Amino acid sequence: MAVRLLVFWLAAISASPIGCSIRHNLPLVSNRQPFPSFYSVVRDRTREQLNADTRYEEVCIIASVTAESLSTRRTFPAHRTIELFYPMIPFFGPNLFTRLNATTVSLELRKGSISELYFGSANHLESLKISDIGLSTFDVVPEPNSILRALAIHDRKLTTITPNIRYLEELQLLDLSGCSLTVFNLEALKPMRWLTALNLAENQLVLIDTGDDDLVLPELLMFDVQQNDLQEIVRFPAAVFPGLKFTRLIQNDWKCEWVARVRATIWTHNITVLGSDFGCGTRPNNGGLCCTPAERVEERIAITKTMLSVLSDLEPSGSSMPDRTSSTDAPLLTVKVFENDTIEGVIGVEMQSVGVYLQDPVRVV
Repeated sequence: MAVRLLVFWLAAISASPIGCSIRHNLPLVSNRQPFPSFYSVVRDRTREQLNADTRYEEVCIIASVTAESLSTRRTFPAHRTIELFYPMIPFFGPNLFTRLNATTVSLELRKGSISELYFGSANHLESLKISDIGLSTFDVVPEPNSILRALAIHDRKLTTITPNIRYLEELQLLDLSGCSLTVFNLEALKPMRWLTALNLAENQLVLIDTGDDDLVLPELLMFDVQQNDLQEIVRFPAAVFPGLKFTRLIQNDWKCEWVARVRATIWTHNITVLGSDFGCGTRPNNGGLCCTPAERVEERIAITKTMLSVLSDLEPSGSSMPDRTSSTDAPLLTVKVFENDTIEGVIGVEMQSVGVYLQDPVRVV
């Protein structure tokens, strides 16, 4: 009899839920919501109405969860909103998502260390937010998920997004800002027929692949690519996002021809462009966006050739002509072109130990 009681007591311990470190009431409209700045733009209600309608929900904050503390198959408490603060779990997989209570609809993983996350087996979870956990690998179980509505990942170690994200078919909000993505393929979002907001700001994007002509995200209202390395986005905006209402494009390396073409479409489709570039240096500012002219490289080459041609005519003749058979083979004149991120084409002339350089960029007149 004593043995049976001991076994029952151990089973009860292993199945007991993890307790909340802190319970805290937070407004549902807060910085936990993806795209808070976009929401403030989109909402047409007054601030007084919004404050009057604000509802609060108790958040269960669980601090310093480790893989060892979960090894006994302990479950998470029955709260609608749970935050794991500073979790230390190398691999967070479907087996851990199954331990969430059926009442939990929102999960946040913040700070700490979770290098790999494999999302799945959480058919009641509507919102997943991940920030600063050292996440280098994010994947999704290749099974259609019709419950998750919002996914936000902010982690500098994340450089790629799995194509399996396409299985999150009912996503409405996708926020991947503050990662280190270099390429993003919109084809992975094609099954997301209700996607409303896409935030790719503060990455290292050089390419957004818009796929074939049949790729359309009809419900997308908000699109943010601020602070990347983009030069153009093919078929943007109307062909890919026919319903777009708000966009943020600043702090990129846009081609001026692309900016001019896109601005015409933005105007005719009544799209609001948020933010404006300042301090473009020597680059033009086209309606609030710094851009690079296509003729910039050709201009530099033309200038250099012209300078070389002129300098060749300045070569001394007669008695002042240096002896070409002398021991030195140093050229009489040397033309140098220096380029960096802020200087378009500074040309200098060196003759023996003397150098003269133009301070301002040279432009074609």
